[in-house]
Parts: sequence; structure tokens; C-alpha cells
Amino acid sequence: MKPHLLILPASIRSHVLPSLYVADRLSEEEGYEVYYAVTNDVLAELVTKNGYQAVKTTGWRVGYGMEASYLAAKKEKVSYRRLLNAYRTNELYWERKRELDALIEELRPTTILIDLFVCTDFWVLYPRRSEFNIAFFNPMPSTYRVGEWPIVSSPVNPPMGDLILSGSSHTSQSNAQQGELKLGWRKRRDLFLQFLRNPRQAWLRQVVAGHRQFLEQIAPFAQDTTVTQVVANVPELVLAPLEFEFAPEIRKPNQHYLGLCMREHRQDTELDPAFEKVWELIKAQKKNGERLVYCSFGTFYEGADAMLLRFVTNLLEVIADLPQVHLVCSVNKYVIETLRARKLFTNCTHFFSRVPQLTVLAEADVFITHAGFGSIKEAIYYGVPMLAYPLDPHYDQNGNAVKIEYHGLGLRGAFAHERLGDLKKKLERLLEEKTFHEKVRQFREVIDDEYKEEKIKETVQSLLVDRHSVVLA
Repeated sequence: MKPHLLILPASIRSHVLPSLYVADRLSEEEGYEVYYAVTNDVLAELVTKNGYQAVKTTGWRVGYGMEASYLAAKKEKVSYRRLLNAYRTNELYWERKRELDALIEELRPTTILIDLFVCTDFWVLYPRRSEFNIAFFNPMPSTYRVGEWPIVSSPVNPPMGDLILSGSSHTSQSNAQQGELKLGWRKRRDLFLQFLRNPRQAWLRQVVAGHRQFLEQIAPFAQDTTVTQVVANVPELVLAPLEFEFAPEIRKPNQHYLGLCMREHRQDTELDPAFEKVWELIKAQKKNGERLVYCSFGTFYEGADAMLLRFVTNLLEVIADLPQVHLVCSVNKYVIETLRARKLFTNCTHFFSRVPQLTVLAEADVFITHAGFGSIKEAIYYGVPMLAYPLDPHYDQNGNAVKIEYHGLGLRGAFAHERLGDLKKKLERLLEEKTFHEKVRQFREVIDDEYKEEKIKETVQSLLVDRHSVVLA
């Protein structure tokens, strides 16, 4: 009987896609049968189209303040007393435990891989940890704070010179400890004031704090995390090359970097049917010496946002001024309809709701991106310089854009404030200056040399196959 691998991803396409690489390694080399626990039909289709089995679960997870939404979904009145009781009895924890216990009884997995961004499932699985290996996977660069290095969401460049030294880390730690003492006093003062102003709200906060203490008694959170909470000291597969970080010192002992984690045979879903009809014509024009700019901002915008329309309108004007340049742009249908109504399209501009990104990047000369990490890795793989416009300030896009420029892989801009002239200058530089293409090519060569298949196999095997090598105590 084949061993079973259960993957618990966050309910985001960009988190499922990179994990397919690890699924392939364990399926092809170790004979695992792979199951994904997903929360909707879109992700289920994505998983099954890529050759793995999908099982449907709820999206309720403990430790993320979902109690009110959970009760509302059960058609219960979300009263103060009912919410208080849900936290006091750890109701969502036990609900999730019932769900995962039933799934484990059905599938009998020997290995479970948890998305770092839904890491609290580790608490639910912890009592049964002797039955299977457990590890996290992280679809973006490291989310920890290390010394004076900028965190993953920071839009600033790293400090230089004497700022990054072991002494500075010690000073930071000392300052942090002093800050924690002050913060503790402030918390006690604020709690007292809350009781005076709003006793019910203050009491609820105290019960929530007790709920958190119950959870952290199972396994504590790491204290140096940034954009997401993380259970401490669990093995973490970082689906990234360490070389993309600012420095190797950023790596923590429990982190294991796997490189680009590319899957060339990936099957995309929800593609625009119009793409296939036009793509062969675009490729033929490429053969005649024309260049291709590819623009995609993922699924960040779902409507005809004014800021997005302004940027794309400027981009169309720039493309019209660049000789022998075609544009392929992936945006939502509302933007496409608006631009078509304004009669802004030309024979050199091609808009689609969703394209097979790997197919387009294989032909592209420049990639305009929101700096999602999956897109960055794919651009590096195909040797395409990037023009990054981060959209989400809360996670990794700002930091990714900084690293693109820091490593010489492209340029970055400010999406909301980019002037037409600046956009044109940056595109012209990326199209004309060969140093950008050369830098991306060299960067990929370094990564290819560092992350050989055998090395990745050994890492995955030691963490997810050899039970005795996984430290979960």
C-alpha cells in the first residue's frame, strides 16, 4: 500500500501552486499518494487537473479570530454571551480537531505538510504527532525578523556597513526586552481602562487572551515572526532559493530552502478561451524580431479599479510609443470591457482574463508584475527581467520588489504614483540594457548549481520520509 501525503494549504491559488513541486518529489521518488485538503471548487479543480486528489474541508481554523464568522455560518446569533462561550470553551479548536481527526482516520497519512499561513492546524494535529511526520511549507521568503535586516514586507533597502553585525543584534534584543517590559505595563493599564469604559468588551478580550494561552500551551508561537504567526521550531520547507534573501544569515536552523521549485508541466485553470486563438500570431511576430512585454497583477484586483485603469491606460500609451513591442496583459474582465469601450486597444496590445503564465514568460522580454513570489520565481526561471509594482503592503510584495532591484533582476516603481514618463523610461531600460537579462540568467545559473535534484531529494526525504529525523518535541 502506498504511503499517503496530506497537504493543508491556505485557500489561495498562489499557495497551492508552489506546493505541487513538493508533491511531485514525494509522489515520483517516494511513491506517495497525495491528497490536498481544499476549501472550494476552484482549488479542487486546480489540484485534480495537476494529477492529485482533492478532499473538501471547511476554512475554519483556530487562532485567527474566526469565531464570530464560524457562529454566523452555523446560522447562530452572534451575541456577546455566545461569542464569549465559544472562546471560553475553545469551540473552534475542538470543531477543527473533529474535522481533521475524521480526515486522518479516512486517509491514514504518514506525512502531513501544513501551509505556514495556516500554521495553527499544527496545534490540532500535535496530540497525534507520533502517527505521522509534520512540517510546514512556506510559499514566500522568510517571514522572521533577523537582526537589522528588513523584514519580508519592508519597502526599504537593507542597511549597509556596521549596522549588520552580531553586536547590533544583541543591542536590538536588549532594546526589545526593555520594550516588552514597557508594553506589559501598558497592557495592564489599558486593560484596567477598558474595564472602566466598556466592561463587556474588556472581559471578552480577557477570555480571548485565555483562549490563546490554552493554544500556546500545546506549542508556543515563535516570538520573532512578522507578517504571520508561526508555531516555533517546526521544520519549514521554504519554497524559495536562499540566494533571493538579502544574506544567508537570514536563514533559521529549522528552515530548509528548496530553490525555485519550478514545475514546467503545470496545468492552469480558468484560462481565457481567447488566448489560444491569438497566441500563435503573437509568437509569429516575435520571430520577426518584435519584443513582448507581459503584464499581470495576479488576482489582487477583481473589478475595474480606478487606480488599475489609470496604470493600464498609461501602459497602453507607453507601448504605443515603443517600436516593435507587443503587450500581453492579464487582468479581470471588467478592466478589459472598460478599455474596449474606450477604444484603447491596438494590434500590438492583447488583453486576457487569465493566461497560462509559464507559456507567456517563455517568450517574454520584460515582465510587469505585482511582485508575487510565485511569479518572480517563474520569471527568474525563464530569464525575464522584471518591473515590479507591489500592491499588497501587508505580506511579501514590498520586500520582493526591493530584492528584485537589490539583486539586479529588474526595477521597481510605485503603482499608485508612477508617472507616464517614468514608466516609459523603466520599460525602455529593461528592453534595451542587456545587463538585466544577463543578471537574471546568471542568478538562475547560481540557483541551478546550488539546488541539484539530489540535494533537494535528500532534504525532503530527511524531513518528510525519515520519521526519526523530524524534531517535533
